[in-house]
Amino acid sequence: MTKFFRLVRVGLRVNFGLSLFRPKHLLENKRDIWLIPLILIGIAGLFPVLLYYLKGIRFMYRLLAPLGQQAALLTFAILMGQFLILVFGFYYVLSAFYFSRDLDLLIPLPVTPVQVLLSKFTVVVVNEYLTASPIVVPMLIAYGIHSRAGFRYWVTAVFVYLLLPVIPLAIVSLLVVGMMRFVNFSRKKDALIIIGSLVLMTGALGLQFWLRRMPDAGPGRQVLIQFFNEGGFVQKIGAKFPPSIWATRALAPETAGSEFVHFLLFAGVSALLFGALFFAARAFFYRGLIGLGEVAARRRRLSRERLSAHISSGHRPIRAIFLRELRIMNRTPIFLLNGVLSVILIPIIFILFAKAGGGKSGSDSYRIILLLASSNSAAVILGSALFMTICGCLNGTASSAFSREGAQFWMSKVIPTPPADQVKAKFLHSFAVAFLGILAAAVVAVAAIQADIVLVLISLPIAMAAAAALTALGMIIDLLRPLLKWTNPQKAIKQNLNVLIAFFAAAGILVGLTIAVTALLKRGIRGELVISGLALFLFVLAGLSFAFLLKIAARRYREIET
Repeated sequence: MTKFFRLVRVGLRVNFGLSLFRPKHLLENKRDIWLIPLILIGIAGLFPVLLYYLKGIRFMYRLLAPLGQQAALLTFAILMGQFLILVFGFYYVLSAFYFSRDLDLLIPLPVTPVQVLLSKFTVVVVNEYLTASPIVVPMLIAYGIHSRAGFRYWVTAVFVYLLLPVIPLAIVSLLVVGMMRFVNFSRKKDALIIIGSLVLMTGALGLQFWLRRMPDAGPGRQVLIQFFNEGGFVQKIGAKFPPSIWATRALAPETAGSEFVHFLLFAGVSALLFGALFFAARAFFYRGLIGLGEVAARRRRLSRERLSAHISSGHRPIRAIFLRELRIMNRTPIFLLNGVLSVILIPIIFILFAKAGGGKSGSDSYRIILLLASSNSAAVILGSALFMTICGCLNGTASSAFSREGAQFWMSKVIPTPPADQVKAKFLHSFAVAFLGILAAAVVAVAAIQADIVLVLISLPIAMAAAAALTALGMIIDLLRPLLKWTNPQKAIKQNLNVLIAFFAAAGILVGLTIAVTALLKRGIRGELVISGLALFLFVLAGLSFAFLLKIAARRYREIET
């Protein structure tokens, strides 16, 4: 056990780079001082979102409390948290288990496959606490305050939250270990990894759609009667995934004493799946690793040779660098899944959550969206632009454009291509990924929300201008402090502080613009003027950001050490 805990401690240090968050480190490294106000601005921009979430919880609690169904709020939050862990945890598991560079160091050590895999599983669990916290933690705290819960609730809430990621992550881990044991028989490992990942992701989304579908029981009173006869809203929401019900009833029991039974059931299933992962690690883990390192090394050499061939054969440097970025993205499953797949995933999740709910017309929220989409042209244009921007930009591709090269960044410094041209190529690649998300969101707006196609086309250049500005901003952040020393490709995107900083900055800008636009519309300013002013501001911001990115390119390329 001592070796296991040492592996966990080292894994946490490598994974989080905790020294980056120490104020002493930020003050010693003057180049990073600018991070402090930027992070604070980003957090301040997210504060209104948290405030509205808490207000929504309070409203729903007061609505459900007279019916005795307020515990359904806990079920919903827990189910949503576990679903996010199930979807996004797949990236962490695949990267940590099979694409970590430290595996070459760990395998020769006198540690067992079980100790290696379970230590990495523990690190992934800690990561997923952060993933689920924005949804689950506010709900647990708000519910406890509104219900005036006692000491037992708060203690149980801590243990429920600690166990929350175990079941979905154990399920994902078992699937990944089994998939990697299978794909290792083939020479086309990366292709099979991507295909298998897409299959698992599709299955997870299909499962979520199935979980959220509820039979149409008729209007009004008949719906309530059916809900109460079948155990209430808690049972209805969590029927297809019982662990969410067990966790809810451990916190808010139906009868006295039942909370202990439900908590034991929740903890017992978690322990059972963890035990299954223990045996899978011993039987399959190292077998799935055989050959992956050799394939990766061979492809890195091939990438360098092709890059030199493109430049020396007369191809335009920007095109050559752009093609190189595509190959780096497409040939690394973790980069492809985290970058390209995420811009498609958000619109799909939106469709599932909007239309799932039974009946031919979908859920009540979906009908409200349809009503809003047909009532105000300015709202449709602005809302569509915001939705397309979110789908296109919040994926980490731009804010890891330089970090993804890792130790190979020295190649970019020595090739006979000016840094400005390299930055232009990287910008085009990152913007292409964002544009893919924008197009996917536009299709959803027209097909799912039934928005007017003309209004969506009007919102398209606004979203593209916002995407260009946020892409340049993300690249500026990554160029100023690239993360080139990472042990696995997952860290270059999902555990890169630059991605988090860029997310805070983008969220702050979008929230600030949303508040400003809403205030202008409330003052009676015509929607056409507001839209025109917003578009002009975004185009100017995009131009200034891109110009600043090109201005610092040469200096930063000289200063970056590899």
